[in-house]
Amino acid sequence: MKKIIALGLIFGTLPTIAEVVRSPIHSLEKVNNNYLVKFENGRVAFLSANHKSLGLSNLNGLKGRMVEAKLARDYSLLSIQSLEAPLKALERAEMVEPPLYEATIVSSFNEAKKIFKRLNPNYKRASECTNRAHIWASEEFKKNNLKSMKIFVLFTASYIDRVRFKWWFHVAPMLTVNEGGKIERRVLDYMFAHRPLTVREWTNQLVFSKRPCLPTTKFSEYDVNPQTEDCYLMDAPMYDWTPTDLRNQEIQGKYKTEFSQGEIRAAYSEAF
Repeated sequence: MKKIIALGLIFGTLPTIAEVVRSPIHSLEKVNNNYLVKFENGRVAFLSANHKSLGLSNLNGLKGRMVEAKLARDYSLLSIQSLEAPLKALERAEMVEPPLYEATIVSSFNEAKKIFKRLNPNYKRASECTNRAHIWASEEFKKNNLKSMKIFVLFTASYIDRVRFKWWFHVAPMLTVNEGGKIERRVLDYMFAHRPLTVREWTNQLVFSKRPCLPTTKFSEYDVNPQTEDCYLMDAPMYDWTPTDLRNQEIQGKYKTEFSQGEIRAAYSEAF
């Protein structure tokens, strides 16, 4: 009996695996005494700078590759392994003018509420925001020829570390609405709201400090200078799926001008 109790005490002190994340690594960032491992699906894992068994050189070598990571209940990284071969590094392209994208002007706030109410409610609770947003936007375009926007909120490393946040970005469809002759933006985040929200109402639900997010048109502004703000905002056409699309536009000059059916199938499979 004493041996059983002793073993129970020992195992009780070991880190408990709370979650397994399967996603490519987007990037690594150092903040205070932590390294943040940012995954393409939006999740974050924390790694102490003193952690020796998970070497940084190994993690850097995994960037861009599909991995399986095991996280503790406090989102600390317990282990990680590659599930595929490394990708070729992106080459910086010459600057290209982005194609013209004109979002549909919704005639009124009442019409925006009707659009919100007809969004597909049959999503999985554990789904990722990128996939929900992609299906909501693509279905509205397919059924009603409505060209919406996407809005990304990108949380900085300092904010993530300070509040121990589990995500580094969130995304939702956004409408351009004529409200009494004034053009306004309204966010459609069906999972977290019961009506179209202003951008500030939306970010206040996500950012505990309630500080406004700094708008930017360049992903690199968020990616290389994350310490002074809590969050950044980026608008995008409805075709963009993840922040990788925002980064690739800047690095490679590649812009999407239609929905990728492969992405649509993947988003349906994961989220609905």
